Amino acid sequence: MRFAFAIVSLFPGGGLQRDCIDIARRVRKSGHDVTIFTSRISDTEFIKDLSVRILHVGPTTNHKRQRLFSTEFHKVASGHFDLLVGFDKLAGLDILYCSDRSMYARTAVSPLMRALPRYSQFIRLEKECFAPNQPTKILLLSESQLNEYWTCWQTEPKRLTLLPPTLVPKRRKFEFRADGTRQKWRTQLGLSDDDWVWVSVAVQPRTKGIDRTVRALNHFRNARLLVVGLDEGDDRALEVARLAQILGVSERIKWLGHREEIPELLAAADLFVHPARHDTTGTVLLEAIVNGLPVITTSACGYAKHVSGADAGIVIQEPFHQKTFLAALDTARDPDSREHWSKSGIEYGKQKSLYEGKTRATELIIARGLEATGRQQR
Repeated sequence: MRFAFAIVSLFPGGGLQRDCIDIARRVRKSGHDVTIFTSRISDTEFIKDLSVRILHVGPTTNHKRQRLFSTEFHKVASGHFDLLVGFDKLAGLDILYCSDRSMYARTAVSPLMRALPRYSQFIRLEKECFAPNQPTKILLLSESQLNEYWTCWQTEPKRLTLLPPTLVPKRRKFEFRADGTRQKWRTQLGLSDDDWVWVSVAVQPRTKGIDRTVRALNHFRNARLLVVGLDEGDDRALEVARLAQILGVSERIKWLGHREEIPELLAAADLFVHPARHDTTGTVLLEAIVNGLPVITTSACGYAKHVSGADAGIVIQEPFHQKTFLAALDTARDPDSREHWSKSGIEYGKQKSLYEGKTRATELIIARGLEATGRQQR
């Protein structure tokens, strides 16, 4: 079968981008052809083994880009592939792999927002995927996400599938905390034995609460922060970098950019800090847990329940207060607490279901393709 995958932006490091690429490789490994369509790509080295087509929609705003890309993708792919699979909300999809919140729900506080072009176009594309009687089957990543979309659109339950977590087994390397890898990487990063090392993984610093973490650094003099996913000079990092300068903590932050050595960096750290304002899932939370790194996060993350379920750290309940965050960090200074959380997380990581999400997504995509081609043959 021939599958067309569509994602508006393709770059290394993004969670949705990693899922798209990984699932494409799995479908191809099953003996099918996959072409990924995108409107922009920052690098080609990380996908050189895949077939990728760029649909040029010109320099424009994000909402116009998504609408134009949706139109162009449907024009060039419809009728030429057995199945159209979107990793962003687009018109005419057979399957949507949905990783974000409902824009309709996010704008519920102000109906006037929904009339603005930025939001109205996103909502229109969302409606084309989720409204009743649409053909699109939807794969969702968290219970809160599923409930939100159903509340907004009353999508038929048979069209909605909740996937298991999408952890990659090879990124579970909890032994790195004890086999010398931890000390090796701390030395490479210029960290001393006395440094209390926090790590954050984010490409959207405000959404993931990096500014909250930077403010907290000011209260813990031996704390050091590793930021994975952003370089200090990235446009998205500038606001947080300026805040760090104002607070006088810039020298205690290492901006590491995109890195593939996530298990090694998690092993080098003492605490995973993720005070996100929102995170549909927060797969990085699970990666930290199963690697034995204690976590502090917020209940705004879909996978925060795993932190509590694993007894692997602290979940700060919404609404967020910086004082509560500081109190949680103060609790995490205790080495015995961190040791307990670490052991609990490693034990929790033995569950096979934590690693089945992408396998399940691949199976569902192929099954829908077989169903579609069967209809065509009849």
